[in-house]
Amino acid sequence: MRSLTSLVLALVLAAPVALFALLGQPGIADAAFHCVRIHAVAGGVNGNNNIQYVELRMDLGFQNLLTGHTLQFFSSTGQLKATFTFPAGVTNATAGDSILIGTSEFNSHFTGGASDFTFTGTNTTGINGGDPLHPVQVPGGLVVWAGPSAACVTVIAPVDALAYGTAGAIYGSAAAALPNPGTMQALRLNNLNNTPANNSTEYALANISPTTFSVAPANLTTDFSTPRNNARTVLTLFVPGVGGVAEAPELPTAAAAATQPDGSAQPWLAYAAASALALCAAGGSWYVLRRRRM
Repeated sequence: MRSLTSLVLALVLAAPVALFALLGQPGIADAAFHCVRIHAVAGGVNGNNNIQYVELRMDLGFQNLLTGHTLQFFSSTGQLKATFTFPAGVTNATAGDSILIGTSEFNSHFTGGASDFTFTGTNTTGINGGDPLHPVQVPGGLVVWAGPSAACVTVIAPVDALAYGTAGAIYGSAAAALPNPGTMQALRLNNLNNTPANNSTEYALANISPTTFSVAPANLTTDFSTPRNNARTVLTLFVPGVGGVAEAPELPTAAAAATQPDGSAQPWLAYAAASALALCAAGGSWYVLRRRRM
């Protein structure tokens, strides 16, 4: 009996130590970035190949410790083209919160706010001829988030990956190819499941938001509009209004210039005619005097 009591006591005392050791294992203690999915990818918008973005979304709260983790961009043949490394985390970290990474052209063409991070030569590395400033491959490619690592529920590498077009998929089969940049669409996730399942069924082409608006905290998990930044603002493409440039004034015709609105002759016209006659008379008098002196 004493031996059994001692065994139970030893197990009770050992449990916290074992739990601490378990939590200290890679992929479990680091769960502050594992429950994040690739929500949307755009490789060109409104005819501009350089307007690109990737939006991530948190499946659970407190998934904002992003520093040092990466987004990798592969060609449709599996060749690594660029790697973006997060230089910092984000502030808002509720389930459904977004993390938006865009090109400089994205920020200059969208209104309502800006991306949380911008692809630059400092945080993005081009590989095998890839463009670090515009890393999304079009029309086919593969975007990998935080790999290799442990996923949110099961130990899988990477946390998430989206294959599209003719690229080989890590999860299921590839989604549709990214559309011609002349469209206003992006590949978008249709759920907030913790574990990736199948790219071809979880992702579909969807229109980017036609308006900019703020998403209330209660709607973060149900509003799938894209693109949305960590400030919980949905952005939209800025299209300048027609008629913003003043037209050159129309030059008046000779007839219009000679008359007033009531049809009478313009006063300046009579003055000009009188001046012309005076000049002619003065010129004639000068000529006569010159001939007499000769």
